Amino acid sequence: MKTKKMQVAVSVMVFLLAPFFVVSAGAETAEGAGAMDLVGMLISQLGVTEPQAKGGAGSLFDMAKGALPESDWTQVASAIPGVKDLIGAAPAVSEATAEKSDKLSGLTGGLGAVTKAVESANTFAAVNDQFKQLGLNTDRVSQFVPVILSFTESTGGEQVMNILKSVWK
Repeated sequence: MKTKKMQVAVSVMVFLLAPFFVVSAGAETAEGAGAMDLVGMLISQLGVTEPQAKGGAGSLFDMAKGALPESDWTQVASAIPGVKDLIGAAPAVSEATAEKSDKLSGLTGGLGAVTKAVESANTFAAVNDQFKQLGLNTDRVSQFVPVILSFTESTGGEQVMNILKSVWK
């Protein structure tokens, strides 16, 4: 008898909670759709593989995230659902590249414009390193950028595109 009551109680709980699980799963699918649309564009326009598209876009978005004020990054992230997943797909910067960047940054500390130029060069060196790890020539970075900017304009408008353009100039 207790088993029957327990089965009824579980069935009622599942029935009552099911809508919450469906909504949650739908939100994840919708969030990944934006990123996957961009990945599809990169694959079709540049002839790269899915891991290369995800990792390459992720490395560029990670660069932008690090360079932008939080308010600007929030606009970008909300225009491209799933961008966090793309950043997660980017390979880690190699230890050798990270060490070189640290040494250069240490040498230029306090030199104003020179420091900014070195920081920018270090950031692109990291992206180039990530592209190499994905099996992509570093020239491909310049091919990814216009595709991502076009996609961003279509999903977030000209303002969001210009935010990214300011980082990738």
